[in-house]
Amino acid sequence: MNPSHTARRGFALPALLLPKILPAFAAALVALGSLQAAPASARVTSADPALEAIWHLHAGLNVAVLSCRGGGRTSVEAPFSRMLTRHRATFTAAYQAEQRRHGARGFDRHQTQLYNGFAFQRSPATFCSTASSIATRVAAMDSASLGKASQHLLAELGAGS
Repeated sequence: MNPSHTARRGFALPALLLPKILPAFAAALVALGSLQAAPASARVTSADPALEAIWHLHAGLNVAVLSCRGGGRTSVEAPFSRMLTRHRATFTAAYQAEQRRHGARGFDRHQTQLYNGFAFQRSPATFCSTASSIATRVAAMDSASLGKASQHLLAELGAGS
């Protein structure tokens, strides 16, 4: 059998099926987009949800620093840097807790999923503006307040993406 005929036969769809298939395909894409849009706050499941949310917030804001450059987007770099300086010990504790929870391989896999969840924003301009606002507020609060507000801030960042 000629491979080119097999490939054509394998991917050809009768024109009559397209109107039935395309809406289902579009719905699946919308559902996939919804799954990617809000996984950050939905994944807070550890024994210490505040530390997990702090680390997830750190990851989301780190993505913002990298993706919110130029193009009229609000920069996150300066408030993120102030935030890191102010909460260094808290972020270190959150990082260590996540490493213990996931193990070395699991941590890398989890980080990839976490960063990817923030990397696909529906509205990059809104995400950048939200991230800058959050980083500015986090840089101004003490670490105890960050622990209390972390889950709410994480949900806010996810809603802005």
